[in-house]
Amino acid sequence: MSRYPTANRIFLGAWCCILVLLQNSLGLSAVYEVNPNSPIQDLVNNLQAGDTLNFSPGEYTTPVLIQSKGFSTKPIRIKGGRDVVFNGLAKINTEWTEVQDGIYQATVTQPVRQLFVNGELMTPARWPNMTFAQRWDNSKWPAADTEAHYGKMVDADLASAGIDFTGCVATLNIGSWQTFRRMITKHAAGQDHFEYPTDAHSRLHNAKHPAGMDRYCIYGKAALDTPGEWYYDADSSTLLLYPPANKSPDDFTIESKRMSDALVLQDAHHVHVSGFRFRGTTVRMENVHHCTLENIAIEYGSTVANPFGPNLQHPAVTSKRWNARKWFGETSVDTLTEVTGDDNVLRNIRVRYSEGPGLTVAGKRNLIENCLIQEIDWHGLDYGYGIDLLAATPVTVRRVTLDHCGGSEGLRLANHGPSLVEHCHLHHCGLRQSDGAIIQVSTAGATGTEIRFNWIHDHNAFHWGGNGIRGDDQSRGLAIHHNVIWNCREKGIVTKGDQHRVYHNSCFNNPKIDILIPRNRLPGKPKELAMQNRRTEVYNNLGAVTGSWFWEKRKLPPLGKHSNNQAAENHFFRDVVTQDFRLKPNAPPVDAGKVIKGISEKHQGTGPDLGAHEADASHWKAGYEVP
Repeated sequence: MSRYPTANRIFLGAWCCILVLLQNSLGLSAVYEVNPNSPIQDLVNNLQAGDTLNFSPGEYTTPVLIQSKGFSTKPIRIKGGRDVVFNGLAKINTEWTEVQDGIYQATVTQPVRQLFVNGELMTPARWPNMTFAQRWDNSKWPAADTEAHYGKMVDADLASAGIDFTGCVATLNIGSWQTFRRMITKHAAGQDHFEYPTDAHSRLHNAKHPAGMDRYCIYGKAALDTPGEWYYDADSSTLLLYPPANKSPDDFTIESKRMSDALVLQDAHHVHVSGFRFRGTTVRMENVHHCTLENIAIEYGSTVANPFGPNLQHPAVTSKRWNARKWFGETSVDTLTEVTGDDNVLRNIRVRYSEGPGLTVAGKRNLIENCLIQEIDWHGLDYGYGIDLLAATPVTVRRVTLDHCGGSEGLRLANHGPSLVEHCHLHHCGLRQSDGAIIQVSTAGATGTEIRFNWIHDHNAFHWGGNGIRGDDQSRGLAIHHNVIWNCREKGIVTKGDQHRVYHNSCFNNPKIDILIPRNRLPGKPKELAMQNRRTEVYNNLGAVTGSWFWEKRKLPPLGKHSNNQAAENHFFRDVVTQDFRLKPNAPPVDAGKVIKGISEKHQGTGPDLGAHEADASHWKAGYEVP
């Protein structure tokens, strides 16, 4: 090993830069190899069209900024591999002092947003107590009493805690499809209520609060009372830890997050990035065009910026770029796995354990293909989206699996421009919020959006609501066909507005309504059409179709054209358990449909089968496929 590693790195960096400049002067494309000790940023700054930068296996701990510009015929390639890891976690090596029975204290040199002990995520000090393994357990979110209102939480169980939570932060699920973090300004041990700040302009002033709808939990030093919990005081840089198994912190490897985003592409063109793993950090692409991001794995990418503080105003509020954060004006996460720009491709991306949305994309003509988003947003924070495409149009989403999401809206499409969603498997959404849909789209601006050949199931809304596919307020011209939708608490499909085409969907085991094509607008929605869906077509669906809301006493069919629809029964399908949704050969829906131009001209038998799968056709499947 060299006695002068710093000098060697300076020499190596200078030599690499000279080599790059020489290659560029001759107009040649170059291939460079880097390792964790290389001057990577120096090389990146000098990459030219056609160049390739290969990362050797190893652990990389320094962020990289890429602002390179290639051409369509000579893209810049940034390549990793299975064993190339950007590690955003740093070990905490410090002296610990036991300050209370089982609780240890240390002074740390870096802010703590997430804490890992022997590689496992610990829980910020919380009431009620909850382990990371219990993140989807609804019993860990107390329900408010009917006396609660905006600005005041009331819960009889709160008194039994015997703790003064003044100065702690409450995570408040009081907005149906929004969740807020607010400081507790007034409370006392033994009280059944606490107060928190309000916004004079919030719609929540007039919101209804039926018993059990509002939920909450509390984070703060006062709640530090069980193994596996921790607390960080930013003012004093003090970390408190209640280690697992009643052991000393010295018995464990303890890590915290130090790097929000490890790989940033900014103002880049025609750059292809592939083959990297991110742990405790993520990749972000800002104002990039014709770029590709593929074969990427991200774990614990986004984090609550301050686990013991309120939501903060997000920088996007004052930026020119419009997205969901600009709409709602506040955020809790430190950074997003985000792509903004036009004509980009995201392929084979795997995101797991993100405290915010799994993926956020903004811009035009972007493609999201064969991605796996799992176990995200267990707080229900940041505007209720699992995959946020509110500012992405037109966008194509193909073969994406979304599996367990706290937000009420799993895949949120843009309100403007046509989108295409096909062959996706989206399920178990709304686990921390009410209302919403697994695929959500609204307004007349989304006319032309097509949603086809998807499997959608288990929108288990936190308290009420829960839809599979929803064309929400003022939606127009949606094409929804060949989808299989089941186990959605409220409705399988609902289309407000008009001029929709709802064909060949299989909807079953949805407790309230399979397919709702409403005749009437909702009360309190004066901007919606008074009479809905007069020009909507509903044909060849396997699922009960109605034009009446669940609460309307008189049950009527839709106003538009509808025929050849039939309620579904599980025994019609070959095997619901193994998700073979083809019809049994002699089931009543076989050959019971009508030919729809451009949709079902090609069919077996005397007519199209009802539902999403032909009985005698090959069995198409939906969702992410391992490359």
